Amino acid sequence: KNKNAYKKYYTIFLVLSSITALAISSLLFIAFPQEKLLQAFLFFMIGGISVGAITTLSYSFTVIFLYQSFLLLPTIIKTLLLGTPIYYVMAFALTLFYIMMLQLSYNSYKHYRTLLLLKRKYDKKSQLLHIQQQRFEHFFNNTPVGIFFYNSNFILLNCNKYFAHAVGSTREKLIGFNIKKILDKRIFPALQAVFKQKIGFYRGEYITTHSHKKYYIELFTAPVTIHHNTIEGVGVVFDLTKLYHYQKRIEKLAFYDELTGLAKRTILIENINLFLAKAKREHAYSALIFIDLDNFKDINDSLGHNIGDLFLIEIAKKLKKSIRQIDIAARLGGDEFAILLTDLATNKNSAMKEALQIAQRVLNEIKKPVKINDKEIKTSASIGIVLLTEEIQDAYEALRYADSAMYRIKKASKDNIQIYNKELQRELEILYTLKDELENALKKDELILYLQPQYDKNKKIIGAECLLRWMHPARGLLVPHQFLPVAYEFNLIPAITQKVLQLARDIFEKMERKVKLAINVSGTDIYSKVFLEHLTQTITPQMYGYLEIEITEKVLVQDVNKAIATMQELKKRYQLQISIDDFGTGYSSLQYLKKLPVDYLKIDKSFVIDMLQDRSDYEIVQTIVNMAHIFGLKTIAEGVESKAHFAALYKLGIDYFQGYYLAKPMPIQEFFKLLD
Repeated sequence: KNKNAYKKYYTIFLVLSSITALAISSLLFIAFPQEKLLQAFLFFMIGGISVGAITTLSYSFTVIFLYQSFLLLPTIIKTLLLGTPIYYVMAFALTLFYIMMLQLSYNSYKHYRTLLLLKRKYDKKSQLLHIQQQRFEHFFNNTPVGIFFYNSNFILLNCNKYFAHAVGSTREKLIGFNIKKILDKRIFPALQAVFKQKIGFYRGEYITTHSHKKYYIELFTAPVTIHHNTIEGVGVVFDLTKLYHYQKRIEKLAFYDELTGLAKRTILIENINLFLAKAKREHAYSALIFIDLDNFKDINDSLGHNIGDLFLIEIAKKLKKSIRQIDIAARLGGDEFAILLTDLATNKNSAMKEALQIAQRVLNEIKKPVKINDKEIKTSASIGIVLLTEEIQDAYEALRYADSAMYRIKKASKDNIQIYNKELQRELEILYTLKDELENALKKDELILYLQPQYDKNKKIIGAECLLRWMHPARGLLVPHQFLPVAYEFNLIPAITQKVLQLARDIFEKMERKVKLAINVSGTDIYSKVFLEHLTQTITPQMYGYLEIEITEKVLVQDVNKAIATMQELKKRYQLQISIDDFGTGYSSLQYLKKLPVDYLKIDKSFVIDMLQDRSDYEIVQTIVNMAHIFGLKTIAEGVESKAHFAALYKLGIDYFQGYYLAKPMPIQEFFKLLD
């Protein structure tokens, strides 16, 4: 450990040992006896000391070399000095002995060094082995994994505390236990695999013998071999019970509706595809039922979402009650449900008849009143059915067909069942084709605006209504009623409104004389935050005060308070002007008119066109004008088709006029010329 001290004591020992050898040989050199017997004794004594030095001093070749040299060389010299033939022979023998001793000393030194190195390696290996053993014991006893060893007789040789705790026992009781006595034999093949030179594996449920607890485990077994012979087996057990329950919980959340416990869309689609494949392979038919509750929104709005949720749970129970065990009931979202009727008849007509019977049973069950918190709730359902035949491509197509059948009956009468047929398929193909074309139209700038001028009493243009048109590449110019229903069906209205805003901005920027531009806004827009975002992104401050939005009164009365708040926000932030379109065709306009922050009432053309022939229409127009002036609002009359119309409306006090008598809807460039 201290190299300087080692060198010091080594030097001292080297000097002392050399002096000792020199002293012994010097004594012999000086006091060499005359008697032959005594001389022989001294030579043997010197030889013995030399041999003994090999074993005691061989750890250092320097020490042993000096010691042998100082011990034997003076003796050899003394023998030579005696000068007789016998002593010459003895000197020669001593010289050979000296050489042999040096050789033996060197060999002894090498052997000692080898032993020393081996001892150091052994000590190091022993220390590492001790560390390894401690590591293993620490790992064995403290790892949260069950570990056990067993022999070919299936006697448990050792196990850690975690394993003992898991099986509900102690290490002391388990060591020596015969594993063949376990009650649950499912793991035994994995234990036996070890003695066939194989890795054993088991995953699944396991019931312990000692505590009778149920676990979900993963067991690995492996052979412990020496010289390619298996002497015992080692088993490692992972307790996956919590993970298994978490996984089941996650699967349930992923594949089953949390509220109703019914399957989610994922499970339904997977099974529809399976039975479509079966229909193509075996001509065995199944059916898909699509269910939408009638007027569920009214239940939510009147009784609250909590009652609505409880009602949906009851509906789910009704569905389960109405179908067979082999069928699958699913909740698609909100108040939409679906039922997959599996393995119906092999004849199409019989299969459809059976599906209709089950659908009717479902409908009858849904119509039965439900009592929740002392409230009796009634509803009905619109149901669409599609037979899963070989013609249907996949689950999404089947859902679309069933949904379209449901949608038709919901629009027609509700509380009924509609079977999907070829006529519906043709309608659906047209619908989806138009939807795809409309999406492309938005991308390819096929949507344009026509402008219909609005005039004051002096027939001066004060603004224009922006009217949407679709320049269809094959069908020519299309008006809104030819494509907007599709836009509403597939939620394309926000994108179309954004496009209209962009087109209106472009028109305004090109105007030399700035006039008001009016655009129509749907209920989908007015109650949506997206509409506000589109306004912020699109219109410029230069347009403030020049942009008017037209909203039908039917839209406004859906949620008057929200409509008022939204309109106030629009006027404050963007200085928008607001008009109520088609005024007079709603039911609650007079009740809410004084609350709504509007600027114009736009009288519906259905009253204007017949006002000269129908006294009632004339009086309605007159009443609207008088009411508007009382509330400080301006009026715009649509449908001004003749000079007589203009004169009559002028006389009634209409502020602004719009109609074919003054100008038809026209392309932008024509409007600019007219404006000039």
